[in-house]
Amino acid sequence: MEHQTYIKTRYCESDAFGHINNVSYFIYLEQARVDFFIGTHIVETVEEWPFVAAAVHCDFIRQAKINQDLIVKTWVSKIGRSSVTINHVIMDQITEEVIARGEDVLVSFNMSEQKSEPLSDEMVAKLRDYVQG
Repeated sequence: MEHQTYIKTRYCESDAFGHINNVSYFIYLEQARVDFFIGTHIVETVEEWPFVAAAVHCDFIRQAKINQDLIVKTWVSKIGRSSVTINHVIMDQITEEVIARGEDVLVSFNMSEQKSEPLSDEMVAKLRDYVQG
């Protein structure tokens, strides 16, 4: 199963070439990541956010333009002992052309102790519902 996030690109996200700047894609991935965890109730509120990003990767396939409607599809590709890898595909909402692909590695993190910790059994069970590939 996957989760979907809808994004409309904005002028402020563009660059001198008139297309969406590569930095903006990381903002889209972050929004999709948060929407995925909150929208699926794997995490109930952002105040309870249990992760830090260990790695975020994005492959740019096609240009996106100002005022373009995008959809970001997000799913889980790997569940580790204390980490989860999620994948994204960013597409045009109308044509479904792939604009970019992303991958995030998130580590379960105890903020008060400032160290990683194993994923809870409950979290792993919820994440399994969204594993693909």
